[in-house]
Amino acid sequence: MSRRSYVGLALALFLAAGAVLWGRMAGSGPSFPARQSIPRLADSVTIEWTAQNTARIEATSTTDGLAALGYVHGMTRSWVATVWRRTALGTLSRWFGPGLVPLDRHARQLGFGHHARRAYRQLPARAQNRLRAYTQGLNAALRSNRVSQQEAFVVLGKTPGQWAPWHPLAVERLLAWIGTSFLPLSGGPTDELQAFQTRDRLLRRWLHLHGWDRSVAWAAQSTTDSTRAALFTRYVLGASANPLIQEVSLHWPKRDPTVLSSLPGAPLFPTGTTGHRAWSYLLGSSARLDRVVWDSTQVHDRYERVAPRPGRERLVRVRRYDGGLLLPPTSPDSAWVLRWPGLGTHSDVPRWFAEADLGSTSDAGEQSTPPFHLLRGTGLVLDAEGDWAVRGRPPIVERTPNSVLVGRSPWVRYQAQSLRAHRARSPLAPARWSASDSSTWAARLLPRLLSRLASLSGTAPLLDDALAYLRNWNYTYAPSSIGAVLFEQWMRAHQASIGHVPTPSDPSYFATLRSRRAFQRAVDTLAARYGTDVRQWRWERIASDRRHFLGWSADSIVSADLRPLSTTRFSPLRRPGRGHSSALAGGPSLTTSAPLGPAPAQWEGWTRSGQPTLTVRRLRFDPSAFLARSWLRDDRPAPVSVTQGEESATTRLVPAQP
Repeated sequence: MSRRSYVGLALALFLAAGAVLWGRMAGSGPSFPARQSIPRLADSVTIEWTAQNTARIEATSTTDGLAALGYVHGMTRSWVATVWRRTALGTLSRWFGPGLVPLDRHARQLGFGHHARRAYRQLPARAQNRLRAYTQGLNAALRSNRVSQQEAFVVLGKTPGQWAPWHPLAVERLLAWIGTSFLPLSGGPTDELQAFQTRDRLLRRWLHLHGWDRSVAWAAQSTTDSTRAALFTRYVLGASANPLIQEVSLHWPKRDPTVLSSLPGAPLFPTGTTGHRAWSYLLGSSARLDRVVWDSTQVHDRYERVAPRPGRERLVRVRRYDGGLLLPPTSPDSAWVLRWPGLGTHSDVPRWFAEADLGSTSDAGEQSTPPFHLLRGTGLVLDAEGDWAVRGRPPIVERTPNSVLVGRSPWVRYQAQSLRAHRARSPLAPARWSASDSSTWAARLLPRLLSRLASLSGTAPLLDDALAYLRNWNYTYAPSSIGAVLFEQWMRAHQASIGHVPTPSDPSYFATLRSRRAFQRAVDTLAARYGTDVRQWRWERIASDRRHFLGWSADSIVSADLRPLSTTRFSPLRRPGRGHSSALAGGPSLTTSAPLGPAPAQWEGWTRSGQPTLTVRRLRFDPSAFLARSWLRDDRPAPVSVTQGEESATTRLVPAQP
């Protein structure tokens, strides 16, 4: 190669590297503005945006701090907040067409918007003022060029729209409803009742929010100092590729900062710390269906209109009975009634304000900590001395003198065993412990079951290969693990046969026969799906991490043609699967899959007693960024400090001139 060729190649590489560097530095759109005016702001507020996608707010009052929080949500979660609001208000079909009418009908029936407006009127005046400040900050962000030029709004030709002060309470109700479990159908449900549940499943699929019952919280003390403890939270959020939780730190004059995880569109703070106290609440709400003898003269009807574009207007009749939602009757004298706190006029917002020290004890009705109404209020709190307390009545609580773990899934018990084992043999290290993919469930069960497969050795080469991997498995659900796949598929085949996974107490003769047959079926299934090369049966492939972008994965029911972007930039995000529901790191399970499928989207956060800090681990992916998918790593995201992020930009909020 000539010298000129070398020079040309070097120049090309230099230009390519420069283009990549420019793309990474330029980001995905306009930068954060240096200055922004906000109506009714009492004093200027500074927002520092970090390279780790967190925000630091410096304010002199809680009301101004909430205005800045709304501004942060509008800047960083505008698409999620906008779609959540339209979903809650039952106006999706105005944007996306008549295919979304069933979701609008469902939201109107559940009354997210109707009851939110009523709840707002019942709030104390200062709580209303805080919500007004929050939405004013949010609206200022939504009017900015940075938001209006985002690809989602540009492609659809839409603007985000303005928020009323009661709109966050509609989003609050939507999220509380997602926190309910699927309602069981029994006693010969009607077609209309089944249609209600079909619409509810469609709602959760549209939002990609499900699997919340797999969330956990735990606390553990240091082995060397009982005053040092850690509080850890994992929220299992569903299959959303959009970042959902926004982390912020609010700094005040003459007191410790408040460090929060927050949900866009509503001032909800499920995890946070003020230094002297940290908290973690699981996002769950209670709902049930009751079969009642009903009196038609006591039914209260309400009518609402759904106006899709294009399409004709639809009338929705909402029927209330005895404080609940009346569903179509199964007979002249009996009916189904849905009971759920969101059908009333309460809100949890005052409780969240008090939890985060954003309230005022001088407010009317705030002399004591307000209770939870919509959510169950189950979780953990940790004080500065390292002592914890369980809040509410979590379905499962695993305690020891030095640790506690709460959750709703049966897998919680195995995670608690792993927590105790980690604490016994190593110093307090929530980042490392929570990344453990090792399963105590598999470690206890597999050694007792392997002997049942002894007679299969030498019967077929494929079975011999599979048995070799299974016998050498270390009970860890790592992405490359083959033993994990074999064990899970074996347990799944056994479950399909008798309705549950095997146990050591099963009658020996029949248990051995069933286990052998189940293992043979498992191997046959894997070979049919993935080929006869056992080396390809890797956990990362069988339990893949697949996430969807809100709105773009629903192109079949959206009137606009989303295919050019829903199959390219906003196509599903695929990453290698890892972990297991029984492991302390969490993860999928083939034997107890979530009703709507895998829920790989997780948010993890932890703090230590007496420290106003929060460390988080979550996947943050911006599909509009330059070469975004090429830069996406397959391994577990690195922990990020909310209070020590590298500053990338600053915005100064100032009072709007009259």
